[in-house]
Amino acid sequence: MIHVAVVSDEPDTMGMVRRVCGPFARDRGLDLSFRSYENSYVFLQEAENRKRLFEIVFLDTSVRGMNALDTAAALRKMAEAPVLVFLSATEGYCMDAFRAGAVHYLKTPLAEKDVVEALERGFVFLERDWHRKVVFKTADDLAVVDLSTLEAVVSDDHQQLFCLADGRQLEVRARISEVKERLSDVSPFVFLSPCRGILVNSEAVLQLTPAQVVLRSGRTLPVAKRKYTEFKEALTHVKSLLL
Repeated sequence: MIHVAVVSDEPDTMGMVRRVCGPFARDRGLDLSFRSYENSYVFLQEAENRKRLFEIVFLDTSVRGMNALDTAAALRKMAEAPVLVFLSATEGYCMDAFRAGAVHYLKTPLAEKDVVEALERGFVFLERDWHRKVVFKTADDLAVVDLSTLEAVVSDDHQQLFCLADGRQLEVRARISEVKERLSDVSPFVFLSPCRGILVNSEAVLQLTPAQVVLRSGRTLPVAKRKYTEFKEALTHVKSLLL
């Protein structure tokens, strides 16, 4: 799921981005959600408090609240900073926008083709970060793991089984605590523990029961009775951030 926000108090601007997002996602077989804000303070408060997470943000320089450059600076400090597209009726903010890390700068009123181009640029940046690859030591060599394919980690003392979406497993030499710490540092995904010695990629969860968690590949893993409520609440919280 890709989450897009437009921060603008111009109805035509919000409407154009919304209209383009739907067909853009469908044409590419993607799931995409859209949310609009008329005040940058409200948007930033939700983003900073992690009530909402966004991958792509269209930011209007004339929106009410905090000015666009300060808003962009605040977003850049976040661990999961979104891709930024600046919107403005003039060229005045252009160089400042790119210095702030924007991937595109669009003049308003918006043209449909320009919004499509901005989304395409945004997805290029997202692909680079989303499929983040990390090197782990295996029994025989080193393995480069694409974290978007890592469904779960199952502990076997000093070896961890990396369960991949295609059904394969990799044996990684490390403690589960080391793997967990490393994943929390580098992964754009949230890994949760349904029982001792198991980490599950929240994005891979298809179904949850008090006894087991079913992953998108069809793989099933146990859920400890004492951890079921905690795991369910944590999973619900992660999913709620993405609504």
